[in-house]
Amino acid sequence: PVGGKGDDAAELPDVQVGDQLILVAIDPQQKFTSPPARYNEASLVRELEKQGIGRPSTYAAIISTIQDRGYVEMEGRRLFATKMGEIVTDRLVENFSDLLNYDFTASMEDSLDDVAEGRKDWLGLLDEFYGQFKETLDRAASPEGMRPNTPTDTEIACPTCQRPMMIRTATTGVFLGCSGYQLPPKERCKTTINLTPGDEAIPEGEEAETLALMEKRRCPICQTAMNPYLIDETRKLHVCGNNPDCSGHVIESGQFKIKGYEGPSLECDKCSHEMQLKTGRFGKFFGCTNADCKNTRKLLKNGQAAPPKMDPIPMPWLKCLKVDDTYVLRDGASGLFLAASGFPKNRETRAPLVSELLTVKDQLDPKYHFLLLAPVTDPEGHPAQVRFSRKANAQYVMSEVDGKATKWKVAYDNGRWSDG
Repeated sequence: PVGGKGDDAAELPDVQVGDQLILVAIDPQQKFTSPPARYNEASLVRELEKQGIGRPSTYAAIISTIQDRGYVEMEGRRLFATKMGEIVTDRLVENFSDLLNYDFTASMEDSLDDVAEGRKDWLGLLDEFYGQFKETLDRAASPEGMRPNTPTDTEIACPTCQRPMMIRTATTGVFLGCSGYQLPPKERCKTTINLTPGDEAIPEGEEAETLALMEKRRCPICQTAMNPYLIDETRKLHVCGNNPDCSGHVIESGQFKIKGYEGPSLECDKCSHEMQLKTGRFGKFFGCTNADCKNTRKLLKNGQAAPPKMDPIPMPWLKCLKVDDTYVLRDGASGLFLAASGFPKNRETRAPLVSELLTVKDQLDPKYHFLLLAPVTDPEGHPAQVRFSRKANAQYVMSEVDGKATKWKVAYDNGRWSDG
C-alpha cells in the first residue's frame, strides 16, 4: 500500500500497460465534505491560546461574555453562533478590521511587554493607538459607516393595530415587532410576536447538521438557506439566513406543533388570558398576552410548564442586611426566598426563617403550608432556615452559626418533619 490510513489504505494490483481489466462490480457511494467541528469551551480555549488572544486569567470571562450577550448559545456542549452574534461580527469586521485581526492582540501584548520592561513609553503607545482608533470610530458612526440592523417589512398584520409587522433581531433572538413602534409616543404601538425556532432540536454530529441545512428552504431573492420560525400553530415564517441584509422571507400555512410542548398556549393562572411560549435570554418560557399582566412560567426540560408561582408577599418590617431596602417573599424555581423589594436596582437575597414565614401564614400559598409545621429553632436554639435541595427537588430546614451550616437538618416526609 502507498500512504493512506484505515479504509483508504487499499493495495493496488500489479497491472501493466495494455492489460485488459474485467469489471466485477460497481460500488456507488455518496459522501459529504464535513465542515470543521464546532467549538466547545475547551476547544475554544485552545484556539485562543493558538492565536495569542487573552491570557489564562481572561479565558473564562471571554467565554461567559459571548454567552451572556447572546452572541453564542450552548447546545449539546457545542457553541452555536446566534443571529445577533453573526450581525455584530459582520459589522465589526467591516468597520474595525485592524482591531479584529488575530495579530492585533498578539502585537498589543508585545507592546505592553515593552512598556513593562521600559523599552517603550506608555503615553506614546496610547496616543498611537487612540489616534487611529478615534478616526476609525468616527467613520463607523457616520451615516456612510456601519450598516444598520434594519428591520424587514412583512405582510403579517399586527394583532393590535393591524399595521404591518417587521422582522427584528435582538440579543434574545428573532421576533416580529409592529412597524408602529417608530411613530410618535401617543401613536406608538409596542406589540411584539415571539418567534419560536422551528428546528430547535439540533441534530447530533456534524454530518447530521449538514443534512439539516440542505433540507432548509432557499431564499427566493439570494438562494441562501432560510431559517424557519413558528408564529403560531397555523403559520411558519421562513427568514433568509442573510437577514437583515436580505429581505427575503416566506410565510407557510399549515398545522404546526412547538417542539417540546404538546400545546401552543396555556391559560394564565393570574388573569385567565392566553399565555404563549416565548424565548428569552434564559431560555423558553410562557408569557401572558395580557398587556397589564406580567405573569410568566418557565418551560421545564420535560416539556411541561413550571407550576404557577405564588404572588410576592411584601414584608416591610424586614430590613435588608446589605442595602437600604426591605424584603419581599418570593416564589422561585428553588422555592421560597427573600429578595429586596427594589429589584433590579437592589439585588440582595437570602433564605427565609421559619419564624418569618409564620408572620405571613395567612398570605402563604397552601402548597407551602407544610413549612409552617417545621421547627422554629434547632435543638441549640439557633433559628431554622428554609432551604432547597436540588438533588431531592424539595425544601428542607437547617440552621447556621456565623454563616456556617450546623449538622442539624430536617426534611418533610410522609406528612411529618424528621432528621434528614
